[in-house]
Amino acid sequence: MKHAEVIYRVVQIEPYEGEIGSESMEVRVLYDNENIYFGFTCFDSDISKLVANEMRRDSRDLHDNDTVFLILDTYNDQRSGFFFRMNALGAIQDRAVTNSGDTLNGDWDAVVACKSKINDTHWTSELSIPFSQLRFKQSDQIVWGMNTGRELARNQEEMIWAPVPASYGGMAKYRTASMGKLVGLSGVAPSRNLEVLPYILPGVTQINGNDARLETEGQFKVGFDAKYGITSNLTTDITYNTDFAQVEADEEQVNLTRFSLFFPEKRPFFLEGAGLFDFGVPRTSFRRPPPMLLFYSRRIGLAEGNAIPIIFGGKASGKVGSYGVGFLNVMTDEYYDADPVDDPIDIPRTNYSVMRITKDVASGSRIGMIAVNKDEFGDYNRAGGFDFEYRPNDSMDIRGLWSRTFEPNASGQNDAWYIGSNWRRNRFRLEGSYTDIAEDFNPAVGYVRRTGIRHFRGEMRWTPMPQKFGIRQIWTGPEMNYILNHDNELEEWNVSYTNWFEFDSGDYILFNGRRTFERLNEVFDFRDGVEIPIGDYASNAYSVRVSTSDSRPISATLGGGIEDFYKGEVRRAYIQTTLKPNPHISLSAQYQFNQVVDIPEVYFTDGQPRPVYANLFRGRLDYSFSTAIFAKLFAQWNTDSNVVSTNFLINYIYCPGSDFYFVFNQTYDTDGATKSTLLDSTVVAKMTYWWNP
Repeated sequence: MKHAEVIYRVVQIEPYEGEIGSESMEVRVLYDNENIYFGFTCFDSDISKLVANEMRRDSRDLHDNDTVFLILDTYNDQRSGFFFRMNALGAIQDRAVTNSGDTLNGDWDAVVACKSKINDTHWTSELSIPFSQLRFKQSDQIVWGMNTGRELARNQEEMIWAPVPASYGGMAKYRTASMGKLVGLSGVAPSRNLEVLPYILPGVTQINGNDARLETEGQFKVGFDAKYGITSNLTTDITYNTDFAQVEADEEQVNLTRFSLFFPEKRPFFLEGAGLFDFGVPRTSFRRPPPMLLFYSRRIGLAEGNAIPIIFGGKASGKVGSYGVGFLNVMTDEYYDADPVDDPIDIPRTNYSVMRITKDVASGSRIGMIAVNKDEFGDYNRAGGFDFEYRPNDSMDIRGLWSRTFEPNASGQNDAWYIGSNWRRNRFRLEGSYTDIAEDFNPAVGYVRRTGIRHFRGEMRWTPMPQKFGIRQIWTGPEMNYILNHDNELEEWNVSYTNWFEFDSGDYILFNGRRTFERLNEVFDFRDGVEIPIGDYASNAYSVRVSTSDSRPISATLGGGIEDFYKGEVRRAYIQTTLKPNPHISLSAQYQFNQVVDIPEVYFTDGQPRPVYANLFRGRLDYSFSTAIFAKLFAQWNTDSNVVSTNFLINYIYCPGSDFYFVFNQTYDTDGATKSTLLDSTVVAKMTYWWNP
């Protein structure tokens, strides 16, 4: 890459917006008929302070290392992109970016190659991306949006080539509306070649049968995923006899509310182009579930904790001119499980289909529609809607949607709509929204946290960067929620205030206080034998969390809080610690303590008041032999559901896009009083091969 034109000027996003980066870097770009290559040289005045302790691909903590990053807007529409991050050990993380940087798909994987090297005064990283992994329109002179930069862990510093307002904070690097241009590409075309990923999977499963004896069953599966470019930027995906054995189990959660939990999608087939199918009320935080999604892919192939066999699936997604288009169709097989305790699970063969179309109407703005269908061959549930996004400038974003569900004997109270806006300028942010979800709004292939509501929400944040007394940044401000039912009667209101202080070291401390009023119009079955009666309840909640920088060899997070709970009290404590003695080993443990005490005696159906505990433990050990092979042991224990689960995985990437997996999973049932019982145990080996003829 010695003869490539050099990008060398980068400016800080944080901590000193617009100033030249404290350490310099160079970026070079070359290409041939099949690949585009990016070379990064990162100079360092003290290489001994380089932070590089992750070797595994897609490590969740890679951003806490010294890294370089690259984002490519290959449609050049300022709405979507492909993001890559690399460290000095050659570990790579890739993400699909949609909604102008507001939505990230961290489980998206591209077939790429990365190599890095540490020298005395600098470190280098080289990234090779096949054109077949990118979607773009063919033309004589191709123009892509592009941005690149560097993260310097010891200074908590972010540098970038094309400046982005620091008001976007840690999300600034993903902003597709603030990018430079990559020009000079000619004579290349997006590949329409067929990509096939066949697999073979032998294994053994043990299941605790109804007679309390383990039933052993051998299995041997074959199947494939395939991808084909219909046009230069419209791709179809096909899956047959789909298997997700290598996908890690969901992280257990504790639920002390009246509403259902939300779990993210992890299965590869549903992650490709997932951002295009987004339709719903936006999440107010990555830590909170979305209020409503019209399409939630986990409704397909999963039911009550059981994997429903997927016979066949097909999907097409991409761009046609100024239109974004997505089509999905999946057929699942019938499933029956006779459980002697609960009602039997009896699911017929089911077909799912989704159609999504968006239209770019102005810079950063769009309109769209969606249609979703679930057909159980005699019974159906359908949903449809329209949405829009309007960005008059880079400081303001206005979004809205309307949707309706359809099913036999629908009541007519089955609409949902939303309008919301956020505005940010320098160190001040405002958000406001209104959500209206009817009582019988029921998207069977979607997710709705709460129905029958009219929800007003407002939030203000002031985010100064004092750069004094070791304080780097402050986030402070209130949030307000006011919820009515459809008779315009008060259901709930809450007001909270958050103070978050980040220090120059990367450590932070957070304080939060909240005042809530809630009206129960029906009995809340909190736990077996605990029923909270109809009535009005007011509560106060206080919490604090302290965390050290994850870039350290030993890091920890401590938290705790106390909250009124329906005339009782919840006491919470949280601790997480991570040990990274070298780049090969990462050991982490997490414990959540939740104790509900002082619950009135009348709430207990047996008249015997007692504390309720809902605790959670997670432990994880990762060992990376190299960037191509790693082993992982993940265990978790949920005292609320009396479940202990373990997952052991070895993953060997024997060539780009091709993997070997060895998986050993076990699940135990424990009630804390008797010996744990093995519910199921699975041992499988799976081999995939990426074939690009």
